[in-house]
Amino acid sequence: MTIRDELVKARNRQGFTQLELSFDANYCRETISKVETGDRKYQPEMRKAFSESLDDPEFYFHTWEESTGYVHMPYLDGEYIQHDAIHMRYFAEKETKEALDNLDLVKWYKPIPSNSLQEKEDVKKVINEILDSAASQVNLVAALCKEYNFSMKKLFKEWLLSLKARRFKK
Repeated sequence: MTIRDELVKARNRQGFTQLELSFDANYCRETISKVETGDRKYQPEMRKAFSESLDDPEFYFHTWEESTGYVHMPYLDGEYIQHDAIHMRYFAEKETKEALDNLDLVKWYKPIPSNSLQEKEDVKKVINEILDSAASQVNLVAALCKEYNFSMKKLFKEWLLSLKARRFKK
């Protein structure tokens, strides 16, 4: 799915017309129309304006990949995923437990250069489990925001401020 398709979906999910989005994102309606039809290229500077204006969790996930390449949390939409908060809660719990259980595979006491190939593969497995856990938790945040009608953008801004206040982030 292209970013322009995701823009249309997000705009519709949030109940924005092209004109309403143009006022909020500070782009003319014609520009938005051309981006959505593919007559104009979706520019990187548009991502921030459209993401902030739409405040749509799914759109955040899709634009995250575009802006960072492969380093992002995917929006989990496979056939075994149910996006209501209660199912996402149990999914996140299961993935987190698997990640924590797999941490025992890492030889923490051993200097990294002395790890065998198998031990390095075990660390890759642990990293994958941690990423599964992180993705499931961020998707749980998205599900809760959607169900409780919270702004994901506002909550993330507040959370980032709390990280600074707790001296976890400069």
